[in-house]
Amino acid sequence: MLILKGLIKLTKDVIKPLEIVLLTILFFITVIFIKYKPVYTVTISGKTLGYVTEKSDLENRINEYINYREGTIALIDIQQMPEYHFELIPRNVNTTENEIFERITDSAVITYRTYAVTLNGESKVEVDTEIEAQNVIQQLQSDLQAGVEFELGIVEVFKTEQTSVDENTAFNELNSIKVAKTEEYQAEQARIEAERLAAEQAAREEAERQEAARKAAQAKQSAIAGSIGSGNVNGLALTNPLRTSPLITSRFGESSSRRYSSHTGLDLATSLGTPVYPIANGVVTFAGWQGSYGNLVIVDHGDGIQSWYAHCSEIYVGVGTEVTTETNISAVGSTGNSTGPHLHLEIRINGTAVNPQNYLY
Repeated sequence: MLILKGLIKLTKDVIKPLEIVLLTILFFITVIFIKYKPVYTVTISGKTLGYVTEKSDLENRINEYINYREGTIALIDIQQMPEYHFELIPRNVNTTENEIFERITDSAVITYRTYAVTLNGESKVEVDTEIEAQNVIQQLQSDLQAGVEFELGIVEVFKTEQTSVDENTAFNELNSIKVAKTEEYQAEQARIEAERLAAEQAAREEAERQEAARKAAQAKQSAIAGSIGSGNVNGLALTNPLRTSPLITSRFGESSSRRYSSHTGLDLATSLGTPVYPIANGVVTFAGWQGSYGNLVIVDHGDGIQSWYAHCSEIYVGVGTEVTTETNISAVGSTGNSTGPHLHLEIRINGTAVNPQNYLY
């Protein structure tokens, strides 16, 4: 019993001081909560933004903001999230949840998704939705003139600034470009057509000029053929075999070191390849190589009259061919015993060579 009484007395002695301590603590806590209030200090990079009563409320509000997806917003990024520190502040200091939220969201980077209408591969104008872009393209293509370089497309665009316009504005901007390109195309086509017509006109004029020149040349040749050496043998009318004014380089009856006898014909020098025509209508009795004559054509005109055409570069007729004064029988050459391009012309009557200058030249 004495021990129990002793323990009770000891307990009372200990509890009484503890009660005093607890009461003191409670007093100070009461005083603190009367003068101060618990809050969370919100900081970013060590810089204090303000105070909030509930950390979770601000966090939820920030998360809702980040996940907001309306209109053209594709992404909201807050690069530095706030930090929170618990502390007591005087009760007369206000919390600033709304201000803190605004300061945090002001630093957010917003990425917008729009749809650009491209022209010939280059972005021209942006609208909010793909449907709007398709509508704009459909309207622009409805009356687009074939041939105008106006290729339209759609590209998805992500930007940190809002640059889209409404559908009508987009159409008007692109339509003004279409009108300008159409006018440019039409002007170019008109220029091309004008050049084509001018070229056709120039070609017609050139053809007319050449035809006039050809006719003039024919008239001149006919005049030459009629005026230079026209005559007849025993009533047979003769014409110039070259249709030109050749140079006589060796006359009938001349002698030279190149010949064993006097010259039996008339040498008419002219350009290599000049066409040769019969001096009168007849039939070819020889066409080929004949010794010093080279390539030779002989035409029989009847009544014992023959004409010989020697040193030809080409022969265009054969034995038995009926020819007229318009038949190109050979070309001037320098075959056989010859010193240069010329026609050796002989006229024979009953086998005897006569001077061609009695009838021609």
